[in-house]
Amino acid sequence: MSAAVPEPAHPRDAVHADWYASAFDTLYPILYAHRSVESARQEAAFAIEQLKLDECGIVLDLCCGGGRHLLHLATSCHELIGLDYSGDLLAIAKDHLPERVQLVRGDMRALPFVSAFDAAANFFTSFGYFQEEAENRAVLESLSRALKPGGRFFIDYLNPEYVVNTLVPASERMHEGLRIEERRWIDCGRVNKTTRVFEGGELRADASESVRLYPLECMRELLADAGLGVEAVYGDYDATSYCSERPRMILVGQRS
Repeated sequence: MSAAVPEPAHPRDAVHADWYASAFDTLYPILYAHRSVESARQEAAFAIEQLKLDECGIVLDLCCGGGRHLLHLATSCHELIGLDYSGDLLAIAKDHLPERVQLVRGDMRALPFVSAFDAAANFFTSFGYFQEEAENRAVLESLSRALKPGGRFFIDYLNPEYVVNTLVPASERMHEGLRIEERRWIDCGRVNKTTRVFEGGELRADASESVRLYPLECMRELLADAGLGVEAVYGDYDATSYCSERPRMILVGQRS
């Protein structure tokens, strides 16, 4: 018989300021199995259209993860670089991407590029991770420096109003014999989640996430301060207009 697994005193106790340092390991593809290579096809196609990419452009996938978007971007772009902090996810990406796609392990707050890219994409809410406002600003400033003057950007961020209105405090699901328990809450302007994974009644792994909820006008100001001008905002990958009923905040524009 398996020993009982104690409940944490409060899920916030399991979320550390540097949660991102360990959240994107080999467990991540299991927790987000629905974010598949196939589901990325439409997303990449929409980004290609909005970024006005051609085969001559040099493109950055910032926080590329396992490379599912890079695989589709490679059909339209010859020179691609994917950057991510997670060595585990970069190893997954390396296994299924063309050799011409360069993969770099790095920190999005300090990108090792200056005026290098014609365009950059940032998919699936890979922004707002850091507790300090200055660090989140540093991400956008670093992205701006990495773009050539006039270089275009595509940032797929969450819609904070939609998150507040639709948040499910607790859920449980099965995936390949694993029971996944998730708890979610909003605190101090951030949406948080803890996840515990059980196999046969035993706790096998746990993870946490925390992302700042930036309203649209705040995002516009942050981008403008970094020298990035917003041209369009969409509520999802079907090009619908941004509003409280749509799940995403997709910002498209260029470095001024």
